[in-house]
Order: sequence, then C-alpha cells, then structure tokens
Amino acid sequence: MKHDHGNDGLAMPASVAHRAMDLFDHRHGWDERGDGHHHHQSLAMASGPQNSLTAVIGGSAVAVGDDSAVSGFIENFAADQGAYSIVVGEAIFQASAHSSSPGSAAIAAAGTFLDVSGADYIVAQEVVQSKHGSHDASALSELDYLAIDIHGWSPRHGPIVIELDRSFGHQQPVGEQPLHGAFAQVFAMAEAHGANTLADTLANTLTVENHFSFVNAMAMVAL
Repeated sequence: MKHDHGNDGLAMPASVAHRAMDLFDHRHGWDERGDGHHHHQSLAMASGPQNSLTAVIGGSAVAVGDDSAVSGFIENFAADQGAYSIVVGEAIFQASAHSSSPGSAAIAAAGTFLDVSGADYIVAQEVVQSKHGSHDASALSELDYLAIDIHGWSPRHGPIVIELDRSFGHQQPVGEQPLHGAFAQVFAMAEAHGANTLADTLANTLTVENHFSFVNAMAMVAL
C-alpha cells in the first residue's frame, strides 16, 4: 500500500467504529480464510506479544514557493472490548504552493503511513491526489484504517489485510484554497480505552516566509 495521499481535516465518523464492533460481535460464525484478500506491501505488520495491539499512523506535507500552505490531521482510537480489541484511525495531509517568480517552480508533496502490530484483521483505504502547473502545485494524502485483534485466536497465515475501494470519509479536491505567505497547521489526537493502555502523539511544523511550509505528525495507541 503506497501512502502518498491526503485530505482536509474530516473526522472519522463514530458510527464507523460502532458498526465495526457490531460486525465483529458475530465473529464466531466466521470461517477462517487464508486467501482472497489483498495484501499491501508497505502496510507494516509485526507479530507482537499475545493480546497486544499497537497502531501508529502519521504523515507529512511540504510546500515550496513564494506562497505555501500545509496541513495535517490525525485521529487514532483504540478500545478493549473484552473478547476483542479494535483500533480505528485516519491521517490526512495536504500541501499547496504558488510561485510568481520567473523560473521558479512551485512544489507540493504529501504522504501518510501506517504501522500495525498484533492485529488479526486490518481494513485500510487510501486516496492520493496531486496537481502541478507552471506556477501552482498541490498534493493530498489520506489514509483510513480499522484493525481488529480477536483475543485467543489468530489467522493461520498471519494478519488478513483488506483494501477498500472507497474511503470512510469524503475526500475533496486539492488546490482550491487561496495562498498568502507561509502557513502550517496540524491536529493530532490519540485515545485508548482499557487496562494497561498507551496513547501518544508527536507533531512538528516549520515555515519560512516566501520559501516553504512543512508539517509532520504521528499518533500511537496500544492496548
């Protein structure tokens, strides 16, 4: 799974997590499957300790030009439901740049990443958009995911990764915001519910007037 996309800061609907919990409450009727799922090369997965589910989601965006703007939005939620644990999150990063100087091109890039350990099922979807003109550039990177760890059970051939054809949210076109100066903003939230949980975030922003804007962030949850 290539993580080179982004979106504006839309929050993950709470109903997504609720529907997922309802779905996995009927897991006892499932048959174990070892194939028929799309496995993503750059979705990092590791075999963590038993009953340990960890997920890190993040990204970055950079814009270079006389006027530049970048933004990042991350949300990561984890909960221990007794018979299983669930993690839901998204990362959205966007960059826009404009250059009015002769011979100077505008540059914009955005990307996201996901690292999940200890999950039995991982459902993920990503969107990548980019535009580059003679004086303007924009980039968008969005990643949505859901991971489930069923306590006391593991797939025979390792974690099952499923790629969705459409996003949980509604991505919007990039490059429609007016630019003035250098601008950077980021929002990162991590929340974990259960015993012996961990939730943490890290974010950085940097701007240089008439040159560039940069942002990166990550959110980690573990239970």
